[in-house]
Amino acid sequence: MTCPDKLIDWKLQLQSGYVGKTMEQIQPQNWAAMFFAMVILMTFALMAVVYVLSDASNPTGGLGLYTVYFMAALLGWIAFALQRISNVPMAVDVPSVASIINSYILFMAASERAGISYGRYALGCVCLAGCFSVFFVGPDSMFVIQAIAATLFFSATGLLCARRSWQKHNAGDAITASAALLMVSGTSLGLYYWVGQERYDLAYILIFGSYSAAYVLVAIGFMASVVIEYQHRLSYLALEDPLTQLLNRRGLEKALHITLAQTSRRTAPTAAVMVDIDQLREVNDNFGHDTGDLAIRQVAQLLQRISRSGDVAARIGGEEFLLVLPGTDLDGALTLAERIHSYFSDAPVTINQQRIPITVSLGVAAATGAIELDMLSQEANRAMTLAKRGGRNQVASIDNKPVLISTDSTRS
Repeated sequence: MTCPDKLIDWKLQLQSGYVGKTMEQIQPQNWAAMFFAMVILMTFALMAVVYVLSDASNPTGGLGLYTVYFMAALLGWIAFALQRISNVPMAVDVPSVASIINSYILFMAASERAGISYGRYALGCVCLAGCFSVFFVGPDSMFVIQAIAATLFFSATGLLCARRSWQKHNAGDAITASAALLMVSGTSLGLYYWVGQERYDLAYILIFGSYSAAYVLVAIGFMASVVIEYQHRLSYLALEDPLTQLLNRRGLEKALHITLAQTSRRTAPTAAVMVDIDQLREVNDNFGHDTGDLAIRQVAQLLQRISRSGDVAARIGGEEFLLVLPGTDLDGALTLAERIHSYFSDAPVTINQQRIPITVSLGVAAATGAIELDMLSQEANRAMTLAKRGGRNQVASIDNKPVLISTDSTRS
């Protein structure tokens, strides 16, 4: 061996010896301390995020119970650390009881978030029975009881989260469901080694590792679910009018993109009805903006109620609405516009037992074949302007081929 080779070999031996001594210095107590420090830091980070979310105007479902779960889990980890590290005997197996309670709280949080209340009382009785059994059985039996109870609660949690993930298309709930699956699999395998093989150390490692991994995945899954939900909500708000819950102009264009392409290929007619509330400014000045908002909401509710499945209603201005009717010709749209006009002529708004008359002016336009939404809405707006100029509270129509204009409420 040459001199450089001997030098390299000497350095490797020195480094390996140093690493070995370093690893020997990290005792099990130190590993436990590092593990629980990580759990505590992660829990406090979660609590900080949850605190910010709880201050939102519309907090997410299950936020309160998930907060309780994270705090209870932290207390359970602390109790477990005290039991494993210290030599002080405990009269009651607190970590096992905490594990049962935490698992049930997680089920309750997932149940509230999914909007399902089935099984709460039955599993609650199981939780109470598991907790009270600590006074009647030994530590080994209690370990098995808490593992079985936690497996049951995590199984129910996984089913709820999987169902919500499927319904809401939320990957965060899928992560929580996978955490439950991991927990159930690891705990079941641990129970097999504990009861069937009597390999207690391996069983303990499997169950403890399943708890740890499941806790981390639940935390990640919950935060991911909340972020995805808020993202969906922001995306929807960008397409929705907050006062009426109708689509706004952008939402209307997005909703009709595919529909208008299909009607163009079939050369089917498409109609549009522009609805404008007459003299809304005077209503606001005389009766207050609450009355004006009520009138706007009533128009929106009527448009939603009379719309068919393929029709799209949107609020495109302060007091202006647009109803797009794919597959409807001018005559059909005029009939619908007359129904809207008659409704508000016969049903004034009632505020504090005071009847306030509200009328609308409507413009109707129709086209066949390839249709541009902007062009169709402009034609409907032109017709609505004719109705306004003709004295308001009436229906006017424009057909692009041939042009047909009417300014009376009985159809020209």
